[in-house]
Amino acid sequence: MTNTIKERNVVLVYLFGIFTLGIYFLYWYVQTKREINENFGASIPTCWLLIIPIANIYWMYKYAEAYSLYVKRDDNTVLWAILFILIGIIVPALVQIELNKYVGKTIPKGLVKSNRRCTNCGRIIPEDANLCPYCNKNFQTE
Repeated sequence: MTNTIKERNVVLVYLFGIFTLGIYFLYWYVQTKREINENFGASIPTCWLLIIPIANIYWMYKYAEAYSLYVKRDDNTVLWAILFILIGIIVPALVQIELNKYVGKTIPKGLVKSNRRCTNCGRIIPEDANLCPYCNKNFQTE
């Protein structure tokens, strides 16, 4: 089954966001939150929290947590949360570039419970993987 992640041009995301005075960025957050929750099994709360002071910091932390654990799979939640909260303008670029890598691919559900890393790209991969799901390095030839 293919996923429902939509490929978006990062430059257009920023242009639409600027031309709509930030409204498109809110729409983008809603859509990417939905895509991450549906395709990766994350549980980012409702986007209504974005417009509530203080609650928006909690929401951004949960968004960064889902990005770190499910999309990027690097387990650096605190680092991503600090970056996302303090330098919010970089979020669409970082998240959309990673999401675009999953367009049309099968996504494993849940967290990777593995300490094995790809020797080519360094990302965490399943213990029984013969092929890296990120860079397509073949481990059977090693």
